Amino acid sequence: MTAVYLAAPYAARDLVRNFAADLDGMLVEVTSSWLKEDHEITAGTLGAAKDLSDDQVAKHARDDLKDIGDSDLLVLITESIAGVPGTTGGRHVETGFALGFGLPVLVVGPAENVFHRLGESEGVYLAKDWPDALSRIATLETGAPLAEAFGAKR
Repeated sequence: MTAVYLAAPYAARDLVRNFAADLDGMLVEVTSSWLKEDHEITAGTLGAAKDLSDDQVAKHARDDLKDIGDSDLLVLITESIAGVPGTTGGRHVETGFALGFGLPVLVVGPAENVFHRLGESEGVYLAKDWPDALSRIATLETGAPLAEAFGAKR
């Protein structure tokens, strides 16, 4: 089964859960354990998550990095698609980690920084919206690792 990590503004967790359900219906494993977190989204749980203990946030960060490492593709949901401002930057750290790890990245929505514009030869792909992203993922050969299908250098 192909594995995908969904990166997005944390405040868009409920929307991204719906995106994960779409992928699950396509027999794509979603590795994003942050979608299973159940604490309320508040100013104190966004960004540096100051309402959570150092141990809690460190565990969340380590889990996210492990989840990315267990994936074949990182799908980045931009602010405009998420419908919420993403001012905390965690998704950008995750994207950089994926690129450094050699994973392909599929940016959903308009590019938000220069790294989103690296191009397909560098493993960065663009989808205009969520249906376009699903279409790109659905056209891949069944059972083929997404990293191979997207031409990753991993």
